[in-house]
Amino acid sequence: MPDKNMDHSDNLTTILVVDDSEAVRVLVRTYLQEAGYRVFEAVDGLSGLKICRSQLPDLILLDISMPKMNGFELCAILQKEELLRTIPVIMLTGHDKTESKTKAFALGAVDYLTKPFSKGEILARIRTHLKISSLTRSLQQTNSELLANQEELMQGIQAAAELQKNLLPKRVPDCKQLRFASYFSPCQGVGGDIYNIQRLNDEHLGLFILDVSGHGFPAAMMTALAAQALCQSGGIVKKAGLRDTHETITPPGEVLQDLDREFPIERFNLYMTIVYLLFNTSHNTFRYSCGGHPPPIHICRTGSVSLLDAGGPPVGLGGLGGAWLEGEGSLSCGDRIFFYTDGIIHHANEKGEVYSQDRLIDSIKKSRDISLQAAVQNIMGNLKQFGNQTDPDDDITLLAVERVE
Repeated sequence: MPDKNMDHSDNLTTILVVDDSEAVRVLVRTYLQEAGYRVFEAVDGLSGLKICRSQLPDLILLDISMPKMNGFELCAILQKEELLRTIPVIMLTGHDKTESKTKAFALGAVDYLTKPFSKGEILARIRTHLKISSLTRSLQQTNSELLANQEELMQGIQAAAELQKNLLPKRVPDCKQLRFASYFSPCQGVGGDIYNIQRLNDEHLGLFILDVSGHGFPAAMMTALAAQALCQSGGIVKKAGLRDTHETITPPGEVLQDLDREFPIERFNLYMTIVYLLFNTSHNTFRYSCGGHPPPIHICRTGSVSLLDAGGPPVGLGGLGGAWLEGEGSLSCGDRIFFYTDGIIHHANEKGEVYSQDRLIDSIKKSRDISLQAAVQNIMGNLKQFGNQTDPDDDITLLAVERVE
């Protein structure tokens, strides 16, 4: 591959003049050298092509009518070679015919000069097209760098998406009286939603759903950290006793307080909403706390609906001066609880109408006589139908729990 600087130690801009007229070449060479350009000369298209391939000039002044290979033929060859097609070509001719100009531009020439031309005119045209060429190369370089950065970012997002999938529960904890079903769809490959269900001890299950503010990679990373803090043994949800190694189960309100201290907005510039529920498998009762999150929907087998809205502000904002309250309840056989993120109730259709909590409750009611997994699929089908199959602009997560015995 030719090196543009190989024979140009002083880095002068090089211009190739291809013309079978010695008088024209001498005149143009004089103009160009006085203006500070390095000049190469060729008497026909064939020798001009050889110089192009060996020297890679910055610009070519190309006569049309020449022996062996005319200017049109050379211009066509230049456009076929990757290293040469970007060199600006200004055609020179003694004829001012529209057909010749049209053909020159069609073959890739950037300009057209009719002989005789003045020194000022040819230098002005040269400066203009050298500037355009320089800006084009700069733009191409910037675009190439952007594409490389985008590829690197996509690789990072794919890795984050894989990590996020691994944080989802791979199997349902051993709990005969509960059935689970879910739907999880981040809007950008990765996102700020996550949920999990874990067996804490013989009598308790811990269940959470959370939504970190924002979208994409930063939200996904904070989501992963928060999920890890909630799932690791001996951490926020299970604490070692003061006098022995016995672990105690942390109440839901205290779980949110601990998260608030671990993930201050000053450190991450993000906050999260969360519902944490502690289910007692011996008594089929639960305690929960809702930190700024859309309240779970509890639907009884009789069809009555209540919202689990006890709690406090989002987590990470410093508690806003207060603690998180706790609510409690019980699950009878056939009762269901639906946990969800605001991507569902805020999903808008083409009219700007949002799906809303009321529509979600209505969809849940209409699905209570089918299986839990079918109910989740039906609810998501209703959501997509409402939005006319448009892609959501927020992460969407739905987790359903049912007491079966």
